[in-house]
Amino acid sequence: MPEITLKVFSNADDVHLVWRHRDDIPGCLGFAIECKRGDAAPKYLSNRVGFEDDTEVDAQGERLTSRSSQIWPFQRYDWTDHAADLGDEIAYRVVARVLGNDGALTDGPSSPWSDAVTSSADCGDGVSVHFNRGYVLSQFMARYMKRKGITLAQLKDTAVVVSQQVDREARAFLGGTLRVTMLNMMDEVAESPGSELHAALYELSDEELVDALVRIGDRAHIVLANGSVDEDGEDENADARARLKAAGCVVHDRFLAPQALAHNKFVVIGHTTGDEFSPEIVWTGSTNWTPTGLCTQLNNGIMLRNTDLGKRYEAQFQLLAAAGNGISDELLTSNNHPKFGIPLGEATVDSWFSRLGGEVDNKELVKLVKGAKQGVFFVMFQPGNEPVRTLLKMQKEKKLYVRGVATQFTSTGAEDFKLLKEDPEEYFLDAAQDTGVGKTVGQWAVEGTAAQFRTYIGHAITHSKILVIDPFGDDPIVVTGSHNFSKSASSKNDENFIVIRGQREIAMHYAINAMQTYSHYRWRAYLEESEHEGRDPFQYLSRDPNWQRRRTFGETERMLKFWLPEA
Repeated sequence: MPEITLKVFSNADDVHLVWRHRDDIPGCLGFAIECKRGDAAPKYLSNRVGFEDDTEVDAQGERLTSRSSQIWPFQRYDWTDHAADLGDEIAYRVVARVLGNDGALTDGPSSPWSDAVTSSADCGDGVSVHFNRGYVLSQFMARYMKRKGITLAQLKDTAVVVSQQVDREARAFLGGTLRVTMLNMMDEVAESPGSELHAALYELSDEELVDALVRIGDRAHIVLANGSVDEDGEDENADARARLKAAGCVVHDRFLAPQALAHNKFVVIGHTTGDEFSPEIVWTGSTNWTPTGLCTQLNNGIMLRNTDLGKRYEAQFQLLAAAGNGISDELLTSNNHPKFGIPLGEATVDSWFSRLGGEVDNKELVKLVKGAKQGVFFVMFQPGNEPVRTLLKMQKEKKLYVRGVATQFTSTGAEDFKLLKEDPEEYFLDAAQDTGVGKTVGQWAVEGTAAQFRTYIGHAITHSKILVIDPFGDDPIVVTGSHNFSKSASSKNDENFIVIRGQREIAMHYAINAMQTYSHYRWRAYLEESEHEGRDPFQYLSRDPNWQRRRTFGETERMLKFWLPEA
């Protein structure tokens, strides 16, 4: 019988499975996925895509929308388990479901049980990586809104803003480990009299986060921007600024908008002995300290317990505080001298700040992309032409596996980001602009569209700034921070990003998140394109065992070669 090989990848929030077999499996109509969570009995995952001729109904007479994968097997070679919770120990196996002599499905060959993986944010070397679940345009949230009897327009107040009668369960779900870790980080400072928190923040309006800073009092030192405003002197953060100052927090005003943005969102934590502050921890990433940043945009955060990197970020904090509402010569000189090779276990970190001259930061990102040997993942907000243009060019020239999502690609580069078809029989997507399900499709509920999201929720859907290069290669690279990979981020704004080289676990955590984001919006972009072309996008499970041959060509073949290359 054909051998089935299964590989399992995990981060703090998801477990990603990829499997393959060399030869066709006679009569195979898909795969059941069985999982063991801790000491519980093994259980099969469910599938929401069924056979067209399956007319089973529930107690209310409605056609079933999901069934065990033993009955509705997965006709694919990868799957992401979103039910994994932080701390869960889970093992998996994949079982082929084949046609028996009586026409019923029965078990065929299976993979061995995988080793148990633990859902964890810990990546080793004093680093943990965190994500929220800001998939507002999703089936989960569509069903949540239907159950609660609310519209997309009402979601923000119902599930996000603390001062409203907020659904804490929904807020906790959407915030994920990102929200919990940020709150815990500040609570630990508040409860440790010798510790201090130094932060440079672009936006600050989330009540939970402001409350946490207030509890720290005069041991919280904050360079606080005025957000993004249209007129000089306006301040998006006025309410939070007043609360912090009233609580004794040390606030350094930094009003760059509207000419530029003080766009950082970093934190340095350390201990004070006498007048000397010793930095120990750096927190950075894409997350604005707002309800939308925590809950309705896709964001990430990374915590690094590293004194060398802490000193680097603390020096930047002091330069920002001293610069006031301008760009001092000292700040600009420091920004133009990035720090390379900061030790991180056996890996290294490069540290970049902007604004700086000559777009040398973007040129460095282009250089990193050009060095890719296997593949690149990205999740972005509003990137400029570079490094995205080079990234997609390299995908074609070097046959790299490139998968990514952005909220809005630049208009001048739009021709590079269209949906691509390799041949008339196959749909293939390089990069997707995020969107949602605007009407009922098959068994998919209405989610709302990207335009509706921007009207009722906010302008950022994918707000992360993530670039992952060769995550399973000899030299994996991760780039993350506040930097939008754009000209304005380089030449106008206060920004930061780090380049982590040679740390496989961190690269895997970010690659899983980026792949999940791509897969989520890939389907929704497919629906949108199908509607424009007048095609029915929904497909039921096939009764033809030849479905499995898709593993030998196109997108499925590319995916398998990258995630699970044959020995």
